[in-house]
Amino acid sequence: MNNLEAFNDINSEKWEKWFGFFFYLFLGLILYNRLLLFTNINTDFIDSDQPFMWAGAIDYSKGIFMEPRFYGQNYNTFMEPLFAVPLIWCGLPVYHALPIATHFIFLFPFLFTTVYLFVKRHKVHSLMVLAILLCLPSSYDILTSLPRGFVTNVFFGSFFVLSFLNPQHVRFMALNLFMVVLGYFVSANSLLLSVPFAGYLFLNNYKNKTFYLIGFVALLLFVPFYFLFDDFYKQHPSYVIYSFHHDFSMTYLKENLFHPNRAFAHVGFFMEQNAIFLLLAFLFLGYFLFTKNRNGFYSFLLFIGVLIVTLLSEKSVDGTFWPWYSYSRLYVSIPLLMGLLLILVSIKNKYFILFVFVVSSVFGSYKLFRFKQNVALHTQESLWNGVHLVPLKSAINAMDFYKEACRKNNAGFFLISNGFWLNTFLDYGGPAVYKDFPETEESNSERRYWVREGNKNRVITDFVFLSSSYNFDKLVQEQTDFSIVRLDDYGLIHIKNNRLTLGEFIKLSRALEAKGE
Repeated sequence: MNNLEAFNDINSEKWEKWFGFFFYLFLGLILYNRLLLFTNINTDFIDSDQPFMWAGAIDYSKGIFMEPRFYGQNYNTFMEPLFAVPLIWCGLPVYHALPIATHFIFLFPFLFTTVYLFVKRHKVHSLMVLAILLCLPSSYDILTSLPRGFVTNVFFGSFFVLSFLNPQHVRFMALNLFMVVLGYFVSANSLLLSVPFAGYLFLNNYKNKTFYLIGFVALLLFVPFYFLFDDFYKQHPSYVIYSFHHDFSMTYLKENLFHPNRAFAHVGFFMEQNAIFLLLAFLFLGYFLFTKNRNGFYSFLLFIGVLIVTLLSEKSVDGTFWPWYSYSRLYVSIPLLMGLLLILVSIKNKYFILFVFVVSSVFGSYKLFRFKQNVALHTQESLWNGVHLVPLKSAINAMDFYKEACRKNNAGFFLISNGFWLNTFLDYGGPAVYKDFPETEESNSERRYWVREGNKNRVITDFVFLSSSYNFDKLVQEQTDFSIVRLDDYGLIHIKNNRLTLGEFIKLSRALEAKGE
């Protein structure tokens, strides 16, 4: 076979070599990008929400399971902390174990899908899955590297590829319907993946009695999962500090349709805050599915339907153009779904394949070349919203400083004002990082119900208080229930000879801090 014939025959040995080359190239670019994210984002910066995850991971590593979801919330879960437990048992610090777990949870569905397709000789589709990932902007990479519960929904599509290739395979069907149900309770955002998938299974099995039997058993799982995840908070409403409310409105849909660059700011191809390439990809995917695979097309329509429902939600307009609080956090599973639906389309145009592979390689390499600049761009303080960033070293240094302050003053309890800028890092992060860190509590919105409830009637004679008011000691007048020793000029004080319950002291401190503002 001459070179021209080899090029025209996509199954030729020459193409096989190119497939192998691009497979390892794509994998290398993606994994190296993740390594850079870990070393330049995860180990350099932490946001003010991550210490909650640290606390959960350390509790789980000790076999302590106080509530089924994110501490203080009736939504989202500590799935990432759960995955981090083996790493913590191996001796990794929690602030390293947790982001590694996040990267694994996000990458596993893509890697399993692409390797399975490659092994099953669907090599073009295998590489298309990786190409999609390479062509996403750096903000998507940052968003999906953060241990904040943003990526857990993607994980439940890990094995969907098995059923897309073998829709009538009973064991694959059972496994994936179980993942659909569990995924819904872990993260409702998984519906964006699971509804079109379940629709595809139905369309290929609606005459199959076994499918209905397995589907019925899967539906029965809603009962135990409901009592495990949701009923807990109905029985214990005091655990909830931040509640999730479903709020749908046509107003939100209109906003999103008129401003598509907002909702899809970080999931569009190549450019941030520009959805044009993503919308074009939707159009082409829908067209090819319509002409090549009608069941796949109907599944795609289900995806569009679920997408519209999400755009009706208040959650879709709650965010910013900053990856740490992105509008697009609801839509991180879209790239995986597109890769899965592409499996249903025969791709044989060699020029198109080569074009996609070259563009993906170039853009993936370009992202690596621009990595430092992109990190600097996205970590600017002017962009902060919802949460704030602190260098990891600075947070640990702060924990060291306040731990030592408590030790010097023989204080085994550390009360932190909710208004202090490092409150979450110290309250939840301190005990997670250091076993000998003193007991902690926030003065307001303490997420750990058992801490809040256990301490409210407790009288602690001596403790250290970190106030958001630098002159808290001057705000206290004629107080006979405790004495104050000022420890620094930034709100750190030693409370001695205290006769108030902690609940009474917190109420007093909040009133004084409000007065001093």
